[in-house]
Amino acid sequence: MLESHRLIQTSDANEIEAAWIEHSRGSRVDMSGAGAESEFVANLARFDDGSVTYCRYGLPISVSFAAADYTRLIYQMCDSSAITLEGATSDIEASRAGCLIPAGRLWHARHADQIEDLAVRIPTATLQRKLSAYLGSDRQALDLLQPAAADPAGAMDLRQRIVDFATALDDAEPQFLPNLVTTFLDDISLRMLTCFSQEVLAAEQTPPALSAVQLGRAEEYLVEHFAEPLTLETLADVCGVSARSVIWYFQVKHGFTPWQYLERARVQIAHAQLRVLSGHTVESVALHCGFPSVAALERSYQQQFGVPPTQRPA
Repeated sequence: MLESHRLIQTSDANEIEAAWIEHSRGSRVDMSGAGAESEFVANLARFDDGSVTYCRYGLPISVSFAAADYTRLIYQMCDSSAITLEGATSDIEASRAGCLIPAGRLWHARHADQIEDLAVRIPTATLQRKLSAYLGSDRQALDLLQPAAADPAGAMDLRQRIVDFATALDDAEPQFLPNLVTTFLDDISLRMLTCFSQEVLAAEQTPPALSAVQLGRAEEYLVEHFAEPLTLETLADVCGVSARSVIWYFQVKHGFTPWQYLERARVQIAHAQLRVLSGHTVESVALHCGFPSVAALERSYQQQFGVPPTQRPA
């Protein structure tokens, strides 16, 4: 996983300890059970609004971490792992739903036999900005629940989305990377907030209504800017209301989200371009229409027209 973003691969205990300290805010590493027979592998894909990491090691390891300015959502793939937050009286149970480490907290991870972790890290500034755009206020507190204590179904959907992100990063062509990263990180941030934020979970079910003008403004923007990635901040800025209101009333009017509306517009434009511009490849049309990958265009096209884009209907 994330093999195209290899950070370190070594059996040297000193190199492993240095990597934990340098790249993950590790403050103390216990590798008393280290041995030359097992290799440590760490992969890291880092971007402005977040990063994804994957590591594995076949021997016991224990790491204490300093406080960081980002929130981590960790998926432990070994049952023998345990995580303790500063001040906590008990370990956070390893669960498929993930373990959330809030920004600004000291924590400790103990892997009794081996480690295999996938994690996403979102800067506090990014989450706070998106929370403000979603709720339409910059005075909201960023207070996140543990996945197991929040929305179980949403937590599992988020896990799959993060796995999909890591997989897509491995396969991404360089020209698609900016759109792909923006799309996934915005979606992951939104899912974290709507699943784990006490402020969002406690909000009223029906947000303030949009006017017809505001809703029309959003629709026009999505069609005119079809090639650009869509974020929560964009929705809020375009309409002058909370992104939550835009999302809610898009679903009331159209039966799907603004992102699904945008995808429909993109696939219709892609269809027209493939019919008229016969010399254009599926890859060039996917890039021009703002899809995060060729696979995303192929999937949407198949759903819309019942055939792959290479067999486009008249």
